[in-house]
Amino acid sequence: MDTDRDELLLTFMAEAHEIVDEIERALLQLEAGHDVYDVLQRVFRATHTLKGTAGSVGLGSLSDLGHAAEDVIEALCRGDLALTTPVVSLLLETVDAARRLVADVERGQVERSTSHHEVIARLQEARRGAAAAPQGAWTTSARRATEDDAEGATGIKSIRVVVEKLDRMADLIGELTLGRNRIARTLGAVRGEAGAALRDEMEEQDRLCKELEEAVRAARMVPVGPWFRHYERTVRDLAHAHGRLARLVVVHGNVEVDTAVVERFRDALTHLLRNAICHGIEAPEARRAAGKDPCGTITLHAAHERGGIALRISDDGAGMSRERIAARVRALGRHPAPGALSDHELFSLVFEPGFSTATESSHLAGRGMGMDVVRRRVESIQGTIRIESREGHGTSLLIQLPLTLATIEGLSVGIGDERYVIPLRAVLACCDLPRGSLAHGGAQGLMVRRGRALPCVRLRALFGLGGSPPPDERVVVVALDGAEAGLVVDSLEGEARTVVKPLGQLFRRVPGISGSTILGDGSVAMILDVDALLGGVLRDAVPVDALDERRSAPSAAGGSPG
Repeated sequence: MDTDRDELLLTFMAEAHEIVDEIERALLQLEAGHDVYDVLQRVFRATHTLKGTAGSVGLGSLSDLGHAAEDVIEALCRGDLALTTPVVSLLLETVDAARRLVADVERGQVERSTSHHEVIARLQEARRGAAAAPQGAWTTSARRATEDDAEGATGIKSIRVVVEKLDRMADLIGELTLGRNRIARTLGAVRGEAGAALRDEMEEQDRLCKELEEAVRAARMVPVGPWFRHYERTVRDLAHAHGRLARLVVVHGNVEVDTAVVERFRDALTHLLRNAICHGIEAPEARRAAGKDPCGTITLHAAHERGGIALRISDDGAGMSRERIAARVRALGRHPAPGALSDHELFSLVFEPGFSTATESSHLAGRGMGMDVVRRRVESIQGTIRIESREGHGTSLLIQLPLTLATIEGLSVGIGDERYVIPLRAVLACCDLPRGSLAHGGAQGLMVRRGRALPCVRLRALFGLGGSPPPDERVVVVALDGAEAGLVVDSLEGEARTVVKPLGQLFRRVPGISGSTILGDGSVAMILDVDALLGGVLRDAVPVDALDERRSAPSAAGGSPG
């Protein structure tokens, strides 16, 4: 019987989390003042379901909490109790108490918590404050809506799978991909009809392997909408705590991303939302004076772009002050002439460790660590981040993340006896390096491409590999913060699906390296982090337009456009 009850509680906990999340989202919608009647119905129905389900598995405390909340919601529906911010806050505290009780069940501490008793008492007090009135038609219809929820149900169409199982499946697919690459390399040396037949069969196996890989990856994908909407409560509570009014708007919430990316970026998103409220959204009085809605808006926008996911986190607040940032940069000695920097260059300095323009620190902001944490977290998952802002009009953070962390499409390049992989989403083109563009053995230089100067870095010199470059070198043109740069390599080995292997502790802080992979011949190759690799190296490079007068110089020849 204990085993049966444990299985029943596992099912209950998964459902309870979804129900509590739905109640919280609906309560946050109440404050917007739209469709109050329908939203209250949703809250009542979900609360009634939670109460009944908790009672059926013997969780009396959670059932009592749901019953007390039901009474308050009924009073709101009949008009006996006014819908005010304190009432909504009390119901949100009920959600928090319900989550604590569910967490107790997960820890095996059923019925041990007593923190919900105070919330129940406050709910009962709020209910007693409402004028007595006969039950209206709504109450009857709401109760009826909860009684036969399963009437139209069909067969089971989905199951819950723990993430660890999906992770194991992804690891196995990765090993299968590595084995496929080794076999394909071996088959390349087999001649005659037998070799041709084996290669034809390998193509079919290759197709099936890729389909399996895509199926496993699709199983790991989750829409960003529910993830984003979890922050509606965070935005609301942080804004109230800081004397602000703010709402969260989610755009294109159906865009999907790997659940591992979601988990790795969760803390960073919390930092960004906190900064938007503390440093972006103005006080209601200031917004009215500026002709704005007293309630600020933070928008989370998602879209598929360049083989990854592009996130835009925007607010309609005060924007960033160039003067304040420049003054802080000058005071910290980060740049001798910050006023001469472009917006992109100046705003990028906000991500430096310890940088803050806040005049005082609090539990919400001002300790100069948030944006540095965000940048490190984004870069740790092979992402990029940049800032756009207009003073008085708001700030946007543009973040590019990979769809998955398990595999990437990569371009393999050779430098002497070493092999490296460049993520294909960063590659714009490949071409020959014009002779004389870089000094022999030099690390940096410029070449002319399409009439514009392109900063280039020779990876052989940058990584200190030694030896002499070949007579004919190749350039991989990559995107860098909206601009372009060139990575000079010895040879191009081709494109392939690359299985990402994590780096050991010894290599995790090596700049420019984001991971490793095993090639078809069994050798190990490092995966390059283009932004981290070039960000510092090219910071002091000659501006892109500095060689416009050399447009008559010979352009890259013999290359193929990417």
